[in-house]
Amino acid sequence: MGGLLLGSTNIGSNRPDGSEMGLHSSSDSWSRTNALIFPMATFIFGFCLVDGTIVMTVTATVIKHLMLFRSNRRKKHPSRKRRFLRGERLEGRQLLAGDLGGYRHNIYDAEDVNDDGRVSAMDALLIINAMTREVSHDEGMFTDVNGDGRRSALDALRVINRIERGDVIPVDPDVEDERSWLIPEMPSEIRSIDGTGNNLQHDAWGSVGQTLLRSAPADYDDGIRMPAGADRPSAREVSNVLSGLNTSESLNDRGLSAFVYVWGQFIDHDLGLSESEEHGEAFDISVPKGDPWFDPMGTGEAVIPLIRTPVVEGTGTSVDNPAEQFNQITSYIDGSMVYGSDPVTAATLRTNVGGRMAISDDGLLPMDESGMVIAGDVRASENVGLTAIQTLFVREHNRLADEISVADPEASDEEVYQRARLVVIGLVQSITYNEFLPALLGEHALDAYEAYDASVNPGIANEFSTAAFRLGHSTLRDEVGFMSNDGRESKDEMELKDAFFHASMLEETGIDSLLKFDASVQAQEIDLAVVGSLRNFLFGPPGAGGLDLVAMNIQRGRDHGLSDYNATRQAYGLDQVETFDQITSDVELQQKLASLYGTVDNIDLWVGLMAEDHQHAASVGELTGLIIADQFQRTRDGDRFFYKNVLTDSEVESIERSTLADLIERNTSVDGLQENVFFMQVELRGRVILASSIPPNTMPSELREEEIRGVSGMAIELIDASGKLVDSTVSDQHGNYRFRALSETGDYQVRLSESGEAMDVLVAHGAERIRDLDFIVLA
Repeated sequence: MGGLLLGSTNIGSNRPDGSEMGLHSSSDSWSRTNALIFPMATFIFGFCLVDGTIVMTVTATVIKHLMLFRSNRRKKHPSRKRRFLRGERLEGRQLLAGDLGGYRHNIYDAEDVNDDGRVSAMDALLIINAMTREVSHDEGMFTDVNGDGRRSALDALRVINRIERGDVIPVDPDVEDERSWLIPEMPSEIRSIDGTGNNLQHDAWGSVGQTLLRSAPADYDDGIRMPAGADRPSAREVSNVLSGLNTSESLNDRGLSAFVYVWGQFIDHDLGLSESEEHGEAFDISVPKGDPWFDPMGTGEAVIPLIRTPVVEGTGTSVDNPAEQFNQITSYIDGSMVYGSDPVTAATLRTNVGGRMAISDDGLLPMDESGMVIAGDVRASENVGLTAIQTLFVREHNRLADEISVADPEASDEEVYQRARLVVIGLVQSITYNEFLPALLGEHALDAYEAYDASVNPGIANEFSTAAFRLGHSTLRDEVGFMSNDGRESKDEMELKDAFFHASMLEETGIDSLLKFDASVQAQEIDLAVVGSLRNFLFGPPGAGGLDLVAMNIQRGRDHGLSDYNATRQAYGLDQVETFDQITSDVELQQKLASLYGTVDNIDLWVGLMAEDHQHAASVGELTGLIIADQFQRTRDGDRFFYKNVLTDSEVESIERSTLADLIERNTSVDGLQENVFFMQVELRGRVILASSIPPNTMPSELREEEIRGVSGMAIELIDASGKLVDSTVSDQHGNYRFRALSETGDYQVRLSESGEAMDVLVAHGAERIRDLDFIVLA
């Protein structure tokens, strides 16, 4: 094969928004008027819509309804258009190597079943044909459009609905401007700050100070309050064996972004807090002799300090009355991390003017004398990513308050504050249930919302707060970065260990570049591997404040008397496992679990949950998914003030149209985010084409598929901005190739190995699908 003749691509230039040559993901071209039918939890109901468009108007009689948060995101990209993609002959297609890897076709464009760049009747026909064949799920992944683990008429209907809507939705910016977002009137009943009064029959349910619930019985060693696990290895030893792994290659196999842990921590701080007392009972973690980080001198006397969680007064007196822990904040998703869980805190955060909350002139949270931010939750300064999103929601509250005050100047400070608070809480709930949970658990993990159920206790389960929802610790990257709107680094990244309790750095960096970074990089996989900053340097170096978060998770489970993994499976209605390979298919991990625990009946709950093989179309295992789904379903159904229960249909639609990406862009200078910031999924693709099959003065994109001769077996490399080889592949029998192993945005180079000829590519956001990166070679 001869050398490279030329590189043909539609890149044209490195404009950050890619608009000149239309390189953005097809998903970016969908009208924002169709956003409501896209969230996973509600998509199935979109079949009854004629065109998927929801239009709201403001009547003359409702003068207090405001244009609340209309989307400006399309107007920021006025030249962005949907590309008409070239068709591909079905009979000539061959699966690319990437289809067999971690990424699956339908995470990019589910309805494009045959991956030809358009949605047509052929896609529906493929599903119908597949339904008549007995094929395994893995083999038929392309036809499982709605991600429910099976082929059915619903998959075909979803494709047909997309065809009926049309694959190209033109948008008139002037028409979009007229679509209003509605803000609710002053509610007749206001949600309390401390959670009391939500349930009219059980006034204290979900309020501050309630006992943590248990699905599995307490399993203290003495049956009363002595910590569990006395016959298990040290929690630090377990951490060293199972979590001290090389995590550089363990990125999330479904392309979840860093926002999965940023939002996870943010919402966790809305649901639960069980802080230890400063001078409480010690339950130190013994460190194995010679531990390279905590006992380098080999004394055998090192420990990692831990204080036991306080228990509910009057518990822990007998086997019939074991020790129980309690939640120190409300268990509702009620924005308590923004507004506080007690009246004193809530009052401290307000300016008492115009309904606004306290914020600095440069849009940052105020700080106390120790350099910690003043927020609704005491943990808001734990890391700069968390502080950034805390700041974002205070900005959103104040933006809303200003809108309300201008439109309704007679409204009191209290009225403005409560109306803005109502919307902010609704936004937090909507993003959690319509974006975050479907991304983490899959589309159908929770039952559809029907109505408020006064019989449901929304209290936090011990298994949830002390084990299952600590999965986010596995997903953190070991660095914190800063990115500009073009997807490139705006300043050098910093190690995660240096970002703990360092909120003051936001005075230099602001929050914009941090939020852009979180949307532009992939998270680590949800598994037992945890980065060194959390295992060895949590809040400081070993011996000077440094802790091991993995060991602390395990030790805290023992402190709370959590039942072991197998007993908890039974409590949640699952069959108990009998062998380690029923937990994980990873043979090495099976062996490590066996060496530590000896039996499947004595595994610490957090360890078992993190070891589980993941469920289909989800990033968690079977029991993990059940625990999290149970908690969020009870939190939702047992909340009388849940946004779908208190707002009108139009107000609900207004809330649900506002994605986290929208909220970020209207409160920062960040621009060009992908529609769903919980996923970072990028694809680069092209062909290696024989020059003799291209007529003079003709571009490959101008020809039909059958007119082009592709070259198979050509090696292509993907190089990042530092010159590191990210991935490599070979062209298939038609000359096609593609890359999906991009873990972050920025500058890349696609290089033909044989000749060294290359094309520069700028990936500006986390949903780029750049095609036509074609190499033309001589015979």
